[in-house]
Amino acid sequence: MKKEFQKICVLKGGISTEREISLLSGAGMATAARSLGYDVTEFDFIGDVPALCSFLKENSPDCILNGLHGAGGEDGNVQAVLNFLKIPYTHSGVTASSVGMNKQISEMIFKNHGIRVPRSQLFQWADFRKNPDFPLPFVIKPVNGGSSCGVFIIKEISELNDVNWTYGDTVYVTEYIPGLELSSGVLDGKALGVTNIIVKNGFYDYENKYTDGGATHELPANIPAAAREEAARIAEKAHAILSCKGVTRTDFRYNDVTNELYVLEINTQPGMSPLSLVPEQAKYVGISFEQLVERLIATADYERL
Repeated sequence: MKKEFQKICVLKGGISTEREISLLSGAGMATAARSLGYDVTEFDFIGDVPALCSFLKENSPDCILNGLHGAGGEDGNVQAVLNFLKIPYTHSGVTASSVGMNKQISEMIFKNHGIRVPRSQLFQWADFRKNPDFPLPFVIKPVNGGSSCGVFIIKEISELNDVNWTYGDTVYVTEYIPGLELSSGVLDGKALGVTNIIVKNGFYDYENKYTDGGATHELPANIPAAAREEAARIAEKAHAILSCKGVTRTDFRYNDVTNELYVLEINTQPGMSPLSLVPEQAKYVGISFEQLVERLIATADYERL
């Protein structure tokens, strides 16, 4: 235990579509922190910043263990509040969080650094619905968001008629990459491993992510060693390019015919639930969940204004 960090506040819940997963992540991290001997409080953040500030003033934590996912908690907004309050927090800072959350901006940056990403374009949903000017097959998804919420694979234009789009005025459209779904967690700049995610039905959507038995995690991924090493290297590079801190997870599509890796996104606050990939990868390399949480706490800091 770091001597300067005795009192830990776990932020969980949030206002995004990933709220339920955040509650699981936060509860697990709180339990782990208590087992490590920290004095732990938990705060269910529902977007009420004055209430959060009052709670933190009353409890005076030394450190925030950020278990939030998605909008409001993973996109730089809470991080900015904590910077003003001068309270150290885990995971990435404002810029890395906000850029990492925006798929269009982060993919542009990755592409400029020689990382392969799918062809993509941001459209107004109303315009795209009338005139879907993008080669089939394609994927539509929110430009901000996670846990595969709002992701639809479109193989025929007629399938757009079945899409109930409730994710804002814009839609992010990317080419569909055939092949495997890979993911690589990075802790303190070093890749933990590469997982091949095998789903029983459909793709790795919200239900398959968080339903026991919805997907099988093949760790390490049974792909050529060179491809595994490249995925790990790219995940580390993506983490470094955005100046991320603590833990991240980079998701890929791997075309096993052309042997090409495509980065889909980077998650600056990946899930820490019982079915999440990063704790599983950490365990595979000998890092227990408690040790993972302790290493996150050790990196906690705030950005000086």
